[in-house]
Amino acid sequence: MKEEKTAVLLLRENPVKPGDPYRMKELRGLANAAGYLVLDEIIQRRERDHRFQIGRGKIEEALSCHPKKLIFYNPLSPTQVFNIRSEFPVQVLDRFNLILEIFASRASTREAKLQVELARLSYDAPQVREELSFRKRSEQPGFRGAGAYEQSMYHDIRGRMAKIRAELKEVEAMGEERRKRRRDLGFDLIALAGYTNAGKSTLLNALTGSEVDALDQPFTTLSPTTRALEVNGRRALLTDTVGFIDDLPHFLIKAFHSTLSEISRADLVLLVADLSDPLELLRRKLVASHKALWDCQVTAPMITVLNKMDQMDELDAQMKIDQIEDLASNPVMVSAHSSQGLSKLKQCIYQRLPPLKKYQIRLPYTSQSFGELSRLYRTSELLDVSYEDELILSLRGRAKDVARLSKRAKDEPAE
Repeated sequence: MKEEKTAVLLLRENPVKPGDPYRMKELRGLANAAGYLVLDEIIQRRERDHRFQIGRGKIEEALSCHPKKLIFYNPLSPTQVFNIRSEFPVQVLDRFNLILEIFASRASTREAKLQVELARLSYDAPQVREELSFRKRSEQPGFRGAGAYEQSMYHDIRGRMAKIRAELKEVEAMGEERRKRRRDLGFDLIALAGYTNAGKSTLLNALTGSEVDALDQPFTTLSPTTRALEVNGRRALLTDTVGFIDDLPHFLIKAFHSTLSEISRADLVLLVADLSDPLELLRRKLVASHKALWDCQVTAPMITVLNKMDQMDELDAQMKIDQIEDLASNPVMVSAHSSQGLSKLKQCIYQRLPPLKKYQIRLPYTSQSFGELSRLYRTSELLDVSYEDELILSLRGRAKDVARLSKRAKDEPAE
């Protein structure tokens, strides 16, 4: 029988700043997603304890529940982990390692597993280096301290990181080639982004008629999921991506660069947020999402999609929108669950996709020309075909697609 995973959650808050009631709630959601049964939640307002992060008395209070693990919202240094394990009979995790535990349990593809391993090693490398430094400082005369084994472990980590980066670079190159092929076939590329558990997967299903798993848990999507979407005759591919979360270390964003490139290389980004969140929490999640998009170097146009409008009355929703205007100008309200607002969202998508210009092309009567005509039906919007001395095509399409088809393409003024 599998042993039950039990934990007590601990959060240290800055005594001079207002408390944030949503941090413990988020930590509880992460712990539940990782399969832990939460026995208690302990919050202490105090300055950071250098030995344990939180006061000794609070750790003893947590241990009275007899948990298998203590899970801290606050980051733990290697020294603090060593101190807690040395003085108390319990395992410890901080929030970042809890997130990595969830990622590891849900990584199903080779790419995802490599990215999780890289994130883990990126975290471990400075931790091992700090532990080496701590041991050297603790050395006593006449005794051997941290030696060849520890130094070798650090260099092994760095070497493994280099190999993973090289493999992920190949994966990213294949992803870039895949995106190029999709564009060559006439697809626009749209990415779903946003805070974890905002309803991105549910929105993907609602827009495309798919049945992708959409659980009410953080990080249900780790590997990109792509489905076809047609908007007013424009063919697009909509990709769901891993969710963001507040206070993510920059190296975690870097570790998932190949996956997040689906966002940075998209033609349009749909930034999804949960409209039913309290205002303060909604603002915090939008700030965290914008920071993550900045780290991903996103330059594509963006539409902010406020999901779960069915859980709000119209007046409260509008008041909330007015108060987040600095973070979400001209947002679109939808309910992926009830399909409210999806028609308006599709119209906005159509308007924000890269515009198609109008062209007239003349092609000779050759088998190659008819092959090009067949491809044009897939990649562009054909307006008219005339069969005279030559094939005369009127169409709307992308400049690079048309230029590749015929050097005799004549650009006409857009309507």
